[in-house]
Amino acid sequence: TLSDRWRGPGGALLKQWADPGDRYRQTLADVVPALPDAGATDPAASTPDAEGAGSADPAAAAAALQQQALSGVATNATTVSLKVQTRSGQTVELKIGVNSGESGGTRGLQVEVSSSGPLSGAERDALALLSDGLDRALEGLGDGLPTLDLSGLTGFDADGVLTGLDLRIDHPDASADRPGQLRSFSLQLGAEKKSLSLRTTSGEMALEVDAAATSRTTTGAPASGRRWSAIDQLLQQVDAAAERSHADAAMTKSFQDAFRQLQAPPTDPDETRRADDGRRPDADQGREGLRGAASTLAVLAAANVVSGGAVDALDPSAMAPMSDGLRAQTQSLQSGLADFQASFSADSQRTSRIGSVQEAGHAEYRIGQTTGERPNAATGGRSITQTQTETLSANFQKSRTYTLDRAGGNYDATTVEDSKTVTTLIDTTRDSIARAMRKTDEQRRKTFTEVENHRAASHQEWPDQRSVMERLR
Repeated sequence: TLSDRWRGPGGALLKQWADPGDRYRQTLADVVPALPDAGATDPAASTPDAEGAGSADPAAAAAALQQQALSGVATNATTVSLKVQTRSGQTVELKIGVNSGESGGTRGLQVEVSSSGPLSGAERDALALLSDGLDRALEGLGDGLPTLDLSGLTGFDADGVLTGLDLRIDHPDASADRPGQLRSFSLQLGAEKKSLSLRTTSGEMALEVDAAATSRTTTGAPASGRRWSAIDQLLQQVDAAAERSHADAAMTKSFQDAFRQLQAPPTDPDETRRADDGRRPDADQGREGLRGAASTLAVLAAANVVSGGAVDALDPSAMAPMSDGLRAQTQSLQSGLADFQASFSADSQRTSRIGSVQEAGHAEYRIGQTTGERPNAATGGRSITQTQTETLSANFQKSRTYTLDRAGGNYDATTVEDSKTVTTLIDTTRDSIARAMRKTDEQRRKTFTEVENHRAASHQEWPDQRSVMERLR
């Protein structure tokens, strides 16, 4: 498997590479020697030279064969590329190519590592610390159904020596006959942004997180614990959407794993809580109903210049500084997550115990959050707006017998179309919160159709819509 072929080389190179500024490359190829003709007693006799006589240099032919095999390892190979930026401005690049020989080229392995310039001892040590994390990430991605274990990479800058990491994988050998197999992967980590994308033979997913906000809003154990609770709460939303849409289980799990790891607070040595310990957020406190809140919300939205669910952020230096206490109060009324955009789309199948397809479908899911601040002339403080949007679109067809009969047009068809927007508005004075409220708008629609001979025999719809306003402060 890819996992087997990736096991070890990347981590070993990061640990052992100690010649800064130099370039190291090695290729291992399976060379199949050419067999002589059945009637030839001298291998050289079967290779005529320019004069028509037998070649007297079989060693040259063997060397040419070896060179051809070595260069063929890169042909249609599955490639791994890791680039790491250091604070001193150097770029270290690691490449791994593995070739199964099934799609052309030569079966083998090629590794390469280089640096744009000399590295300090601290920089080489920091690279070595990434070795285990790289190996774990590659082994997980190389499984039959890729899994994401990125915890050894997401904390790449813990010592402040490295400033950026870029990991990319391309797998041209992926077979469409194997649902969920890896096609490509990318991970970019930096001070301002974290992003990830995964493409498989079943679908794709993408995630982008505000890295600066991740660090800024999770200082201290209480903030860190609140971040984990917020992550758990959002993952429950994803579970509910996946269940309603019958989304592909493997893609849903990869999406949740990616979200958990890219939203995770910075590692704290004294923190013993694990991301996947099943902890759930505290129950929401009861809130007083808000009379006439719709008009108040409209006034606040107009003052904040809300457009498309987002607020134009103003340079913080143009506003009076907010005290740590007031900042903590405003953050406690928000989601607890760093701003992000995330989505996945995938085909899905459900089979019987004997392997026949009983259900097939497709689901697309998108969720995101934006936060903005503006000066509030009326209160002398700030207006903060946080908007979280969620959409789900899915369809699936289910057999009424033992095997799904799409060709014959006999099955039960279900479609799902959902959307949800949650807007939190907070107004502050110079030293306190003046008012805060949250508005939730949700629309859900599910349809069910019995299809017989490609025609609708019956049809049902379940539309649902709600709008809720809460006073937070």
